[in-house]
Amino acid sequence: MAGGGRKILRFQFAHMLNHEKGTRLGEDNEELHDMRVATRRMRAAFDVFGQYFKPKVVKKHLKRLRTVGRALGRMRDLDVFMEKAQRYLETLPESERMGLALLLDAWGQKRAREREKLVSYLESEEYQQFKQDFNEFTSTADASAIHISETNLSPNPVRHVLPVLIYTRLTSVRAYETFIVNAAAEQLHALRSEFKKLRYALEFFREVLGKEAKDVINELKSLQDHLGDLNDANVACQILNEFIQEAEALQNDLPLHERQSLEPVVAYLAAKHAERHHLMVTFPKLWEHFNRRETWKNIALSVSGL
Repeated sequence: MAGGGRKILRFQFAHMLNHEKGTRLGEDNEELHDMRVATRRMRAAFDVFGQYFKPKVVKKHLKRLRTVGRALGRMRDLDVFMEKAQRYLETLPESERMGLALLLDAWGQKRAREREKLVSYLESEEYQQFKQDFNEFTSTADASAIHISETNLSPNPVRHVLPVLIYTRLTSVRAYETFIVNAAAEQLHALRSEFKKLRYALEFFREVLGKEAKDVINELKSLQDHLGDLNDANVACQILNEFIQEAEALQNDLPLHERQSLEPVVAYLAAKHAERHHLMVTFPKLWEHFNRRETWKNIALSVSGL
């Protein structure tokens, strides 16, 4: 398990580094997105493989990965909100497309500040040290691995551990079965996290699993994307409400003729409310398609050859 974990961490670390230059340049938002995904996958890999390495080493690397993830995440979240607002504007008549200028300008200014912080962090000695240490950890065979001996017997070969790991994560997903009909947004967000854990467990070991795992992974990705859009819509509603309240308070000190109408922002808030509602009420059908015997059969077949 330690060897498999090191292989996956090394692959994702290389993926992160491949997108670092593009993230620094800031010309393509997908570079930042891909770099952030790699850091998330490394953290998820430690969740799977961490117990097979020395705890102090895992704690050190996880702490640094969280720092990198936060630096990338603050800017990426703004990119997502701005991209979705832009897509909303494209659905409006051309004469109405400047209605969100006040909102987008505020987000743009905040993004510029976050970008400055991110670039500063990527140039810091702290980040350079993280890369050096993590490269050594992922490139050195058996580094910090917990060795199995006659006095420390525990499941370690992938073929012994993986079936239990996958079914444990599947159980955590199926625990939500009785809550789906009346689920709150917070519960669906938590379910998304469980979907992600199960998906990563399958993806990390795809090389040794049966071909049936591919169909399960694809379905999990669709469910995760659906709930991700739901969470984005929910967070956007909260942010837009806060923005409207703050904008109204700021305009109270302006002469009446200088105050800007917030009607376009309110209309966008209504659109996000409608999107959130649609995503919530359509989720049970997606769950029903996942929560069926064929899915369990595919999972069973994918691990049967281990």
